[in-house]
Amino acid sequence: MIRFKNLTKSYGKGAGIFDFSFEVEEGEVFGLVGPTGSGKTTALRMLMGFEGPSKGRCAINGKDCAEAGLSLHKMIGYLPQNVTLPPTLTARQFLRSLAGMRGIRNLERMFELALRLDVELDERLGKMREADLKKAGIIAALLHSPQVILLDHPFQHLDPKERSILTDLILEEREKNHMIILTTESVDCVDLTCDRVALLDHGNVAYLGDIENLRENMYRNYLIRFSSAHMAMQFSKEHFEIKSMKDRNVIVTVQGALLPLLRALSKYQVTGMEPIPLSLEETFVHIYGGRLHA
Repeated sequence: MIRFKNLTKSYGKGAGIFDFSFEVEEGEVFGLVGPTGSGKTTALRMLMGFEGPSKGRCAINGKDCAEAGLSLHKMIGYLPQNVTLPPTLTARQFLRSLAGMRGIRNLERMFELALRLDVELDERLGKMREADLKKAGIIAALLHSPQVILLDHPFQHLDPKERSILTDLILEEREKNHMIILTTESVDCVDLTCDRVALLDHGNVAYLGDIENLRENMYRNYLIRFSSAHMAMQFSKEHFEIKSMKDRNVIVTVQGALLPLLRALSKYQVTGMEPIPLSLEETFVHIYGGRLHA
């Protein structure tokens, strides 16, 4: 179990994290969501023992992270937000070296992850684009099949296909009964991966709940293209919140389940439909009922 108990790390002038109190169980994916400066990275760094608390504590399986950080690293897979790897080494050389330090002789897991994430193992790390460096960091974090996985902005720089693959990997780790905490600025990312989520506002937990409850309260925007402007006008008379309408294109806002909208659309000729992600600001307004502080 990962436990935060009144954990506070103050940097002064309102910066830091304040009074974190929650737990993450085995077989759970937990999401920390918030804008830059909301405390997401600080929380993971404290779990790694890189920083000590101003008050309170965080612990993994009963061991205080500030006191047992190095010993806990054996059971943790950590992906920092900004992945910095030895630029003169190839991905293969770096990962082989890491495996050796962890006492891993069978490199099958390394090759499996590299294949799934489409990482060229013989490319020098210094020549890699940001997305490939991120994927190399993900392999490094998962290489030793850790019980605890801490992923700081893991979806950043990845394209939709790469995000889908990473989502599958995260869910597979959950099936192994591992504990996963990931950070993101996107509610859509946690919607696909997490069991529970905490929305952070200026270092404080503004919302804490399971993902089903979050989905029920979330508002989503969809762009719907009808076969004609007349049909779009007819649809606008349905009992849905229309955010905007232009020619045959309608943007509709839906709360919770999508099924009522799909049933209504079955009466019309629809040529296209795509989601429009809400900003984090809009998510806070809808769910928390307040404004987001950057």
